[in-house]
Amino acid sequence: MRAFRALIFTGDMVFSRWQKRRHDDGLDQSRDPRSLRRNPLVWVAVIGAIVLYTQTDGNSLFGNLNDAQREAIHLSDVGGPFTLTDHTGQRVSDQDFRGSFMLVYFGYSYCPDVCPTDLLVMSHAVNMLGDAGEKVQPIFITVDPARDTVASLADYVPNFHPRLKGLTGSEAEINAATRAYKVYFKLGEEKEAPDDYPTEHTEIIYLMGPDGEFLDHFQHGRQPAEIAQLIGQYL
Repeated sequence: MRAFRALIFTGDMVFSRWQKRRHDDGLDQSRDPRSLRRNPLVWVAVIGAIVLYTQTDGNSLFGNLNDAQREAIHLSDVGGPFTLTDHTGQRVSDQDFRGSFMLVYFGYSYCPDVCPTDLLVMSHAVNMLGDAGEKVQPIFITVDPARDTVASLADYVPNFHPRLKGLTGSEAEINAATRAYKVYFKLGEEKEAPDDYPTEHTEIIYLMGPDGEFLDHFQHGRQPAEIAQLIGQYL
């Protein structure tokens, strides 16, 4: 019940911010390619999906990897140095997060469904850890720096978690970060507007240790309770 109330609160917060932006802009956003992700119906669908996740016992996928598979993942060469700009305009690097666990997700703010779903799942998992969640830093790295500017991310990331860091940078800086994390992405064809195009990308949440080493990964569709349980084994 507390999880359900927290999700409803999140939905209300997002809807209120959407209404305020609409009022402040004083513009018809029907032609804005960002209107889909600003549409509260999208967020209602996302919240509903997460409620369905949290209503199950969270153990159906737990332990689906054997020890050998987990060891192979732990030894894989994922992660590395990056230098980017956060949503407050501050330059940050991977070294700034040493001493904290990192939950890292690559996506883009114009994404209408997968990215907001995964970011909400990730944020809810951190909250489910309670006080131990303070050891975990959630991070969102854009694969679409042309549209995801500092100002755009400053408007976007507070909708998910108060400690979520949104990171952007030059094309070269983003490419370096995606190579380090073995992230695939591909910008799609432009549609009616020059800045209206889809983006394919890897749908994985990475768990990195306080030393910056790769620990685990969570694919799209994992439940917040399950992710929290798996993270808790490392804390």
